[in-house]
Amino acid sequence: MRRALAILILLHGLSHANVGVWAFDLGPSWLVTGLWAIAMLGFFAAAFAVLGVPSLRLRWKQFLTAATLASIALLVGFGHGIALLGIYIDLIVLVLALEIEQRIVDRELVLAASSADKGFRHPWARRLTNALGAFTLIYGAAVVAVRPLYVRWGTTTEERSRVLPGDEREPDAHYRIDHGITIHAPASAVWPWLAQLGQGRGGFYSYDWLERAVGDDIRNADRIHPEWQTIQRGDLVRATQPSYFGGRFGDLGWKVADVVPGRALILENWGAFVVQPIDSATSRLIVRTRGAGNPSFLGLVFGPLNVFVFEPAHFIMQRGMLRGIRDRAEQSARG
Repeated sequence: MRRALAILILLHGLSHANVGVWAFDLGPSWLVTGLWAIAMLGFFAAAFAVLGVPSLRLRWKQFLTAATLASIALLVGFGHGIALLGIYIDLIVLVLALEIEQRIVDRELVLAASSADKGFRHPWARRLTNALGAFTLIYGAAVVAVRPLYVRWGTTTEERSRVLPGDEREPDAHYRIDHGITIHAPASAVWPWLAQLGQGRGGFYSYDWLERAVGDDIRNADRIHPEWQTIQRGDLVRATQPSYFGGRFGDLGWKVADVVPGRALILENWGAFVVQPIDSATSRLIVRTRGAGNPSFLGLVFGPLNVFVFEPAHFIMQRGMLRGIRDRAEQSARG
């Protein structure tokens, strides 16, 4: 029963992963992030405290209460229409957890009196639980703390508020990621590298050795190929070769939603790659991702995977891409 309670609290904590995403642009980032951290990490700590992690177990009620209050504050202050339901679930989980814990304590007192076995106490199981608890809290805290930085990496407040090509596709976006980099080369030297993006073409200018390690046959180009410079709406920018995993997944990639020649390449389910001239020898490359970001069942299920796995990995690869394009454009501009 103790493990079942811990799983319930842990899943409730994970369900908050997407809350911080869609609330992020609705208030001061420090306040939203702070409440999000207390809520999600508090539920994580309470779950592992229930499992008996030594440094946490005596404070599980405090962790659970603090997490519940932070969650309610987050939902009340920055919630969408689903906020009332979220508050109701928070209170149900709190009351249910307190009731179940009391029953567990009563049962363990009876078992102790009868010298019965009180549950699994194998040393390796305890060590594994402790290690998982420490990893979950440390990694979760790191992601929550750093996320406000890596979703805006390389961009200014003015750039993030600026209207760019592709914004019209999601005018009321709550999910927003902006990455940017300054390139000491004219826009005309940057665009050709964007035009030849894709597997089987110029690659993605990031860590292609890592992509090949998972079977994706990507080779980053180090020169501009004239035969790859034609790109138009409806084309597919391939992520993998068609034979990837025996072709079971078909053609994986991003459909070109629109092209502004020399300035913007807009890919469905990725975002807009926009080249902005600064002067005759300098330009900015901005990659903007926009999505509705509203509460949904799919967001609830896949939110933890997105926040804790996909977003950090995507940032690492996209940052590598921006730097790769910068280095190639600057080198080609120097001749």
